[in-house]
Amino acid sequence: MSLGYGYAVDDACCEVFHPLPRRQRERLLSFFRQLADHPFTCGDYQDSDARGHHLEVRLLDEQFLITWHTDHASKQVRVVGLEVV
Repeated sequence: MSLGYGYAVDDACCEVFHPLPRRQRERLLSFFRQLADHPFTCGDYQDSDARGHHLEVRLLDEQFLITWHTDHASKQVRVVGLEVV
């Protein structure tokens, strides 16, 4: 059963995403869709930003550090950080 959440990726993340090889981009998109399908997913650790948003942080495939928060009011997972490690 879908909860009807979507995902959004910040512009700074898109700049990291764009030059990656296709296979890595597809893996990231798959993870973003999983987050939207399961918006209560916890990261490997938690943090907060200057606005007080509760952030989840996950190391994906030992390649990417992904940071997101879920806006339940708008039913959207917002990917706010993407780093290649």
